Amino acid sequence: MTATLQRDQAIKLAKVNPREALEKARSVSEPWFCAQALSWVARFTEDDPVPIATQAAKAAFECVDDYQRSAVRSWEIAALAERKCLERAKKSLREALKLAQRVQPLSSRSEALLLLLQAAFAIHRDEAIVVNSTLIDSCPVAEHWRCKRAVKYAGQMMEGELQPRNFFW
Repeated sequence: MTATLQRDQAIKLAKVNPREALEKARSVSEPWFCAQALSWVARFTEDDPVPIATQAAKAAFECVDDYQRSAVRSWEIAALAERKCLERAKKSLREALKLAQRVQPLSSRSEALLLLLQAAFAIHRDEAIVVNSTLIDSCPVAEHWRCKRAVKYAGQMMEGELQPRNFFW
């Protein structure tokens, strides 16, 4: 079974049987998809979401590059924020943001920062302002079309013209 199918099974279970979903999420073979699955479980568990979110962060750390290690944490951050673990969500955002600023190439950096911006909105607009500023400062729009697009979308989100993505549905 592919890692995406493993993740999808865990996600499907997360809302109806979080404990079983946790076991499935832990067994997802690729770190990116494992981190996403664990984040879903953290979002929907009836238990304390922080230990599960910590497992998601550890899975993210195992990803192949700084893009994946930072971008996939968006799900963890959004899960923590939606569960009202705001201080922990802010800490995770700061860690991911620090890593995202090192992502190469710039096009990938802009994509990671755009995901983190959307997760930051789940915490508070003030957090989104910080991420937006980082995006503008570290992704020159003249350097790549993805940077230009990310800055444009970020501006639209900041103005309320575009809604941040839902990480969980």
